[in-house]
Order: sequence, then structure tokens, then C-alpha cells
Amino acid sequence: MEVFFEENGFVLISSGIPDQDIQDFRAVLCNVINAFLLKAALPEINSELVFTDGLQALERVDHELVASVYDTIFQTPAFFRIVGSKNIERTVKHLLRIGEDHPLYGFTNRCLIAPPTDERRTYGWHQEVFYTVPHGRYLQTWAPLIFDTTTETGTIEVCPGSHKEGLAKQYWNEIPGRSTQILIDEEIIGRYKPAQVEMKLGELMIFSGYLAHRSGHNSSSKVRYSLVGMYHDVRHKPFNTPKLTFGYRGQTPRDYYDAVQKHYV
Repeated sequence: MEVFFEENGFVLISSGIPDQDIQDFRAVLCNVINAFLLKAALPEINSELVFTDGLQALERVDHELVASVYDTIFQTPAFFRIVGSKNIERTVKHLLRIGEDHPLYGFTNRCLIAPPTDERRTYGWHQEVFYTVPHGRYLQTWAPLIFDTTTETGTIEVCPGSHKEGLAKQYWNEIPGRSTQILIDEEIIGRYKPAQVEMKLGELMIFSGYLAHRSGHNSSSKVRYSLVGMYHDVRHKPFNTPKLTFGYRGQTPRDYYDAVQKHYV
């Protein structure tokens, strides 16, 4: 495994996520989508159709409902069990060649949601170095979570061996209505043979932060759900824990406090 990783910059773990954890997460996601369907006065969908039809029904009402689903599911215990897997932890430490006593810091572990033909959060060829803690020593993960990923659904694409470039030449690209793009110079990408890596549920990719990669275009009729995230070595000297901030939709804690306390005046 480590020889393939050193040469290509990534490895596929065939049983990276246990079947039970996948099933638990599917059940939780179904229930979360249905919870927001009820908030939107829409009928529940108690079948696999909820993952696409349910989400698209929320989008038609208000994109903020879809954003709420996204912001809910990565904080569920079912998702924590996936990203907190001992198998993932051991494999990351092994590939980083660090000791078992090195603590890992999980960063931006999320379930990405990619509706059909929606390119707003689709990135071009990039490395993760400018999207994470500066000067970190880390590895990344990618995996399908609800459906197998194929070329049609826009599975991950990689440039095998491109991690050997180190910190590649890149440019910052602000696109109105889309996520900021920090893209690798096309001349560098032209030196490699990109590969679309189709993956089955349960498979997990672990790859270098320097590997050139991107998500493909989802031209299917299904929403693509995929695990993304990073694991930083906390003992790495330059690592410094980022401060995370949370905002509130609607009423803030102070608004709530003021509304309650006025009854005691």
C-alpha cells in the first residue's frame, strides 16, 4: 500500500467504511431530509427517492433548507462514527509515517452534496494546501456515502504522481456565485494523465494534500453525496489549531434571551 501511495499520491481502501456505518448514515440522512421537508410543509418521502427528490423539493422552496441539511448531517453521531473510524486513523498515521501517539486533527470533514448539473461548488484542478491549515502535514479522504460514484455522477478525478510537484504553481480565481477557485496551472496538469476513479460504497480514497484532483460533473439524475475531509498531524511543529465560528439562522441566543427575559421585567 505505501509503495503505491508514494508513487501515485493516493490509495484506495476496499473496506474503508463498514457497511453498518454506511447504512446508519443513510438512515440519518433520510430522517434529516424528511425533518426539513416537514418544516417546509412538504410530505415526507420514506424511500430511496428522498435522497434526490426530497432534496430537490427543498431546493425549489428555498436553498437555505438544503444548506441546513448540509450543516446538520456532518454533526450527527452517525457521521462522527465514519470520520472517527480507528481504521481511518491507523491508515492515515501509517501513510504519514508518524507514531500511534501522534494526535490527529480532523478538518472540514463533511458530506458534500452535488445535485445534478449544479456547478456552484465544483472545483477545477487543485491542491488542498490553500484550503486548509497553512504549512500542515496531513492527508485527505474521499468516499461515496449514499450511492456508488461513477463517471456519470461526477466521481473524483486525480492526476496520479502529481503530488511529487510539491507546492504547484496556482492562481486565485474569484467567480461570482461560486466558491473561490485556487487552480493549478494547466501546463502542470498537461504533464499527467488524469484518471476518473469510480468507487463503490464502502471504498475510501486517502490521498496527499499535494495531489492534483477535482470532482467531475454530475450529469446523472441523482444527487451525489461524498465524504471529504482531512487529518492533520497535531505534533507537526507549524500546525496551529484554527478557530471555528458558528453563525445562526434566524434567532440568535441573545435574541432568544431577550425575548424570554422581557417577561420577567
